[in-house]
Formats: sequence, C-alpha cells, structure tokens
Amino acid sequence: FNARLDLNKICLRMKKPLVEGGTVGFKGHVQIIIPEGSGLEYKDREREIDNMVETRLWEITEMEYPVYFEAQKRIEELEEEIENIKEEKITPLIQKLRKEIELVFDWKHAPELLDQTPCYRCLVPIPPADDKLVAACTLKGLPRNRNHCVIKAEVNFEKEFGHIPDLNDNIEVLKLKEIAQQELNELRERVFNENVPPEVRESLTQEEIEEWKKNIKETFGSDYNFEEMENILGNKIAAIQTVSSIISSIESQEALKLLFRVKGRNIGPPMDPPYVNYNGVYGQFDHLNIIKRDDCLACGNIEGEENVQIVVPFDADVGYIFEAMEISEHKLDPELWMITNPMTKEIYWNPYMPSLKDPNIKLTALKIKSNDIVTLTPLGKALIESEIKKYNVVIAFM
Repeated sequence: FNARLDLNKICLRMKKPLVEGGTVGFKGHVQIIIPEGSGLEYKDREREIDNMVETRLWEITEMEYPVYFEAQKRIEELEEEIENIKEEKITPLIQKLRKEIELVFDWKHAPELLDQTPCYRCLVPIPPADDKLVAACTLKGLPRNRNHCVIKAEVNFEKEFGHIPDLNDNIEVLKLKEIAQQELNELRERVFNENVPPEVRESLTQEEIEEWKKNIKETFGSDYNFEEMENILGNKIAAIQTVSSIISSIESQEALKLLFRVKGRNIGPPMDPPYVNYNGVYGQFDHLNIIKRDDCLACGNIEGEENVQIVVPFDADVGYIFEAMEISEHKLDPELWMITNPMTKEIYWNPYMPSLKDPNIKLTALKIKSNDIVTLTPLGKALIESEIKKYNVVIAFM
C-alpha cells in the first residue's frame, strides 16, 4: 500500500502515466492513472460535452423550460410522434445548451475532464483498509511488517521441514513462532541500521540508542505470542494465479497503448472508464466511472487548503513537523498552528494548552505511522493573516 502511494506521488510529480493493479483471492482490479499535464490525449471532447448536456437536462426545471417538459410528456403519450416532437421542441434546447457549454468547455471544463484520470489515492479509503487480512501474493524478499514475518516464517518452515506447519500441533506452532520471531528481530535490526547508520551511531549515547530501539519495537509490536501464528496465517489470502494472469495481461495491454501513444502512435484509446474490477468466480468485468476527488491529498485542489508530504526520521517528534514543513518551504510559527488527527480529531499540538504543547513527544508514541495524515490549522493572528486555512500533511518515515 505505502509503495503504491509513493509510486502514485512520483508519477503525479513527473507527469507520467501509471498502470496499477492488484489481486486478492478470486478478484482483481486494474486502474489507469493519467496525471494532469502528461501530454497524453485521454477521453473524447465531443462525448464529454454530450455527457454534460445530458446532466444539464436533468437539472433544469419545468418553470425554466416548460416547453421541454411538455414535450417530454407528449413523447410518453404519443410514441408515434416522438421524432417530430424531438426535432421541434427538444433538439433546439439541446443545441442551445451544447453551444453554451462549447463556449466555455476548453477553458472551464477540459482541464478537469480531458487528458487525465483520478490518481491512485483518489480511490484509496482513508484510513487504509484493515490490515487483518494479509495478501500473500507479493511476499518476496524481506518482510516489511510483523504479519509478513509470520508468512515468511511459514515459507521457511516448509523449506526446513518439508511441509507447511500444522496449526493444530503445538510443537510445530512453537517452532513456527521461533522462526517468525527471528524474522521480526531481523526486521527491527534492519530498520535501526537504515535510520541510524554507523557514523550517526557514534555520536549517540547508550540511552539514545536504547530509545531508538524502543521506538522501533513499539512500531512493529511486541514479541509474538502463541495465538498470533494461527490468527495471522488464518487470515492470509492467497493470490489465484489465473486471476493474476488476467489482471497482468490487462495491465500489459494498457501499458503498451500508453507507450505507443507517448511515442506518437495511436493503437487504441486507453481504458475508459479508467478502472475495472474482475470477479473470477463469475467471470465478470465491471467498469467503474470514477471521478477525481477535490479533497485528494495527492492531486486534489480545494481553495484555502494545501497538501504537503514531509519526510521525517524514525525518531521524529511533534516539534519536527514544523521543521519539516519549513524544509518544504512552508514556514509556520508553532505558537500559531494546531496539529490534529483528521480522522479521530485527536489533538497532537495546541500552543494554547500547556498539556498539549510538548514538542518532544515522539510521533511513534502517538501511533503515527508512515503515510498517516495530520492536519495543521491556524490559530489567533494566523487565522486572520494566513491564506491557507488547512494543511493536509502526509508523514513519510525515512
């Protein structure tokens, strides 16, 4: 999930298209992402205008256009006269609305409707989906969280003993737990070494090193208990290879169309709508006509709000958020801004309340994880003077 968010952010910044897909069990999906400004043609101008005309027709009232509504009623009553009535009463209005829309389409609507799609984050639920269900389809190489450690341990158990562990056999579960614990210890050590290289470690006291390790342990959880083995493996969802083949084939085909189009050759339009679900049980494809979200933290644009991504060290505290914002060219006075959790409304920093004004509280102690979001809102003088009334800040750990 975090890797996809990062790829999405890079593609938006570089204005490069992205073909994203995934599979869980018998289901899969593909999404085409074309950022604004990519230079690729996407969607048809005439069809988009027709869609807007149709929408406008649903919005008009009988008081505004009584002739139109009278005509629609007559059509229902006199089916044989439909074509004549349309020609006389309805078509002129459609043409009128179309001309109105055409006059403003290129500068008002085209930038939002043509040559771009919603990005990956537009469709991602916030907060991310529950992690209780573990998709095991991409676990290759090094585990990235405690659930991955158990799945990797199951793989290593099978290599060592020649069969998958029997979760009804306590002895085998204990052996599995031992292997999983080793993977978890190695994960903690890797994260420590990545964030505290030897040259930095030399300048730290033993207490500071222990604080680092404590924060990392809290992030990845305590040592495993017996019951976790069955809980994690019992919720593992394997990827069905036939579904993966179908999804990857669609992704490959869409990538080819985009590559040809980048090189100036049109072998077919990119998938429209840009999102498709596949149900392998029923062999059914469902195209979803998704739209961009104004409040999307990656590609959205709401007046008075700004979306910012900051990168912080693993041992960052609340005070470092303001330092990172300044590095991102958003210098804010900590005495005039409040930091909150947009989902739970929990306050992390309030300069007017001494109990909520501790800049040394670690982000990990507040259970803030990579790609979590906090909001910064102005107080006092800043509320009057600042043009930005809310910063949506995505926190990424180094």
